[in-house]
Amino acid sequence: MTFLRFVTMHLWLLRLAFIGMALPITSGFVLEGSQTSYAQFRKWDAGVNGSLELEFKTEQPNGLLLYTDDGGTYDFFEIKLVEGALRLRYNLGGGAQILTVGRDLNDGHWHKVQVQRRTEKTSLMVDGVTQSRTSRGKEFNFGRLTTNSDVYVGGMPSWYNNKLTLLALPSVIFEPRFGGAIRNLVYTDDEGTIPRRQEMIMKDYKYPTKSNQGNYKLVVEHSNH
Repeated sequence: MTFLRFVTMHLWLLRLAFIGMALPITSGFVLEGSQTSYAQFRKWDAGVNGSLELEFKTEQPNGLLLYTDDGGTYDFFEIKLVEGALRLRYNLGGGAQILTVGRDLNDGHWHKVQVQRRTEKTSLMVDGVTQSRTSRGKEFNFGRLTTNSDVYVGGMPSWYNNKLTLLALPSVIFEPRFGGAIRNLVYTDDEGTIPRRQEMIMKDYKYPTKSNQGNYKLVVEHSNH
């Protein structure tokens, strides 16, 4: 191999490495857990038979993983860590229900969470362990897509502090924020469609930097709503 060919190949490999570092990694992101950190995703049309799943890892025992609601009326889904256990609190119009699964989930390893709806029955699965409850009432549709909130991960936007009436569960604004890694957030866009991985809604944020986990660190400053 000539010296010129060697240098050309070396520069080409360096260029590929630089491109690989510059491209966003879609498998996950890291939230620092500060008072301004959260990630925002498109609305979840949970309907009456929707499903949602994600994976997380953290060393913190408490923190809000995910929240979405019907725009401030009744329906909501809140997923959070409470002393190392995963708790799903939700309302489909007939009163709040709570499901709790797992323990010591703040061990720094990946854990898979799945929420499954089957009309009045809602199930929470964590690493293959499942709990289910049946909701009361006659109508189990999750809000309306036109008025439902976006899906928030890790915390809530600060503008909600002045608009608590837009929250079906106002206390969510006071939950500790999640500090750790999230990946593979998957849910359906419409009832009956195939679930797919969701893409983050980018608004005002600092440019991502490499984290120790090999993903990117996202720090959302605020959201223009």
